[in-house]
Amino acid sequence: MNIYRLDPIDPDHPSWQNSTEQEGDWAGALMPSDARDLVADKTRVGVQGVGAASPWQDVRVTSCVLEPSVTHILPGTVVRGDGSLAGLIHRRRAKSHDIRAIIVG
Repeated sequence: MNIYRLDPIDPDHPSWQNSTEQEGDWAGALMPSDARDLVADKTRVGVQGVGAASPWQDVRVTSCVLEPSVTHILPGTVVRGDGSLAGLIHRRRAKSHDIRAIIVG
């Protein structure tokens, strides 16, 4: 498993209306495409249909780079810049101290 950093590169793109997150995140996944899909799934707004693409899956809208300096994020996890988890049930934010050890190691 790898850790990827995903960041917006086109913050004005209309697809941002389909995501709860508009800032960078880390994702624990095997490949960049898996990381993009994971962040898209965890930050989805409403029902996704035709024309409702996630910005996290579009290489023109977001970057996705391997982040070798971060090693303690669990597979299938999306972590915000403040250390909280994205995609929790009811969109509840975890407190940053809850997972700080995961990021810092």
